[in-house]
Amino acid sequence: MGYADKSLAPGETILYRARYHWIFYRSGLLVLFLAALLGAASLYASRTAPGSEIAAPVGYLALGFAVLALMLLGARWVRAQQDEFVVTDRRVLRAVGLITREHEQAPIEKIQDITVTQSGLGRLLGYGDVALETASERGTLLFPAIATPEAFRTAIWGRPRGEAAIGLAMPAVAAGHASAPAAAPAPTASSRLEQLETLRRKGMVSEAEYAEKRREILAHL
Repeated sequence: MGYADKSLAPGETILYRARYHWIFYRSGLLVLFLAALLGAASLYASRTAPGSEIAAPVGYLALGFAVLALMLLGARWVRAQQDEFVVTDRRVLRAVGLITREHEQAPIEKIQDITVTQSGLGRLLGYGDVALETASERGTLLFPAIATPEAFRTAIWGRPRGEAAIGLAMPAVAAGHASAPAAAPAPTASSRLEQLETLRRKGMVSEAEYAEKRREILAHL
């Protein structure tokens, strides 16, 4: 049982667990690739020039690189098993480190912005860095090399896209309930456009949804 499972409050539910992308193992994979190249070179030298003194040293070097690669990959694997990036229905938790553990958390309502940074390779392979801007003392929570960062961001915001999420729909008043409180006044067109623009910048609505909703608002002026 991980840190997130043990620290759940009564009634709190885990909604999403983010994981490292396989690019997290890139240093070990690179060394392993070099070991494979050296091994192939050693084998080629032993077959083309059996009496040469090149094959054996290159083979030992390849073996050394292979051992180093396994050590790097093993250390990364252990780290990936220990680090936790969890979204619950109340907060986001981050627990990293092997010997010295660092625990951070931020309530969902204190998250002010989410920035997903992806390079060209990151967009191609599906990984990126996620930074949460919060109103808590920690300020920013960083989640590096996360697989499917867009899904991670969606899980944090935890609300559907569309009119219900944007808050642009007219408030409904239930009929036949005289005791129900009066509906809040409808938002002005200006405030609705500002809300729409904010959500477009945060990536919560697509460009097509933004254009369609903006036309709809302007049509009612």
